[in-house]
Amino acid sequence: MPVPPQRDPDLTRAALTHWLGTRSDEIGAVELGPVTVPKEAGFSGEILLFDAEWTESGVRRRQALAVRVAPTGHRVLPEDFWDDQVRLLKLLGGTGLPVPKVLWDEPSGEYLGAPFLVMERVDGQVPADLPSYHRQGWLADLPPGDRAAVWNGGVDALAAVHRLDVREIGAGFLDRPEFGPTGSGQLLRRFTHHLDFYGVADDNTTAAAALDWLRAHVPDDTGPVSLLWGDARIGNIVYAGTRPVALLDWEMAALGPAEADLAWYLHMDRHLSEGIGAPRLAGLPGRAETVARWEERVGRTARDLPFHEVFAAYRFCVVTARVARLLGESGILPPGTDFPLHRNATALLATVLEENGPAVSSRGRGPALQRPRTA
Repeated sequence: MPVPPQRDPDLTRAALTHWLGTRSDEIGAVELGPVTVPKEAGFSGEILLFDAEWTESGVRRRQALAVRVAPTGHRVLPEDFWDDQVRLLKLLGGTGLPVPKVLWDEPSGEYLGAPFLVMERVDGQVPADLPSYHRQGWLADLPPGDRAAVWNGGVDALAAVHRLDVREIGAGFLDRPEFGPTGSGQLLRRFTHHLDFYGVADDNTTAAAALDWLRAHVPDDTGPVSLLWGDARIGNIVYAGTRPVALLDWEMAALGPAEADLAWYLHMDRHLSEGIGAPRLAGLPGRAETVARWEERVGRTARDLPFHEVFAAYRFCVVTARVARLLGESGILPPGTDFPLHRNATALLATVLEENGPAVSSRGRGPALQRPRTA
């Protein structure tokens, strides 16, 4: 679901044309093609695509570019993570991970009303969230063996993120010691610190029960600290055929146990199948096979997955409450609408809680414990 249109495409094109011409005294004769928004773009970030031509040092250059604009009016996430995100993307460009190359970044809001960065555009296909890739699209059109290759390529890319040495790449700035020691407890406290921003309803007893459970089951975290992609899912991967060529959307990056990413990867796929009442695509490896492959790639056993799977389900439920609020504020949905995304996320959270132990706190069960309905 893309961010609602926030700018005039012709004015944006003129602003970017002028801005690109200021990058160097050697750059001139800048021409930009139409500025478009990718249909796969998520609600948390504004992406602009265009082709650019310019003369640099007497040589005519042409390149497909992507601009990511810092969120302003439609903020799904509470923290201003922009500077850290730009810094991280630049660091990752030297690690061998398939991330888009950052060409330039603009720290001011002078040109587009917010900071932005310009990256090389990576050609390929992205599994769509809406409609779910389990229902239709290029992934559904592949034979089962190729679907498995797509999924496993994502698992391998995720494991490559987790094999990075946080100190060696200089990613320690992602730590948030104000929320406690690096680990599961820090991630939970950092997230719940912003519950008022997300706006989950007081009568959502499923979310309340999940938070009680999480606070009672925080792991000791004896494992290593890893770089966390944050929004790790195949819907944030550009594929060339079945091969990942770009890992996108690092605005939720953090430090902590790598299992938090693995659980998110599993849960987001589950939401787009079971969570919306859609059959999961044949050929996609299941949970056990996925975990085993990840363990083989990172060289250790997964720890505390039940906690991280409940945490993933809880976070997604809370984030969808924020998305529902933004849709109401933007006029896309009437305020108070029963939004299927949030309703289904809450129902799947209830299921995950039931699978992992006592799900209901003293607050009891409420109407939020419905089963998922087709979106």
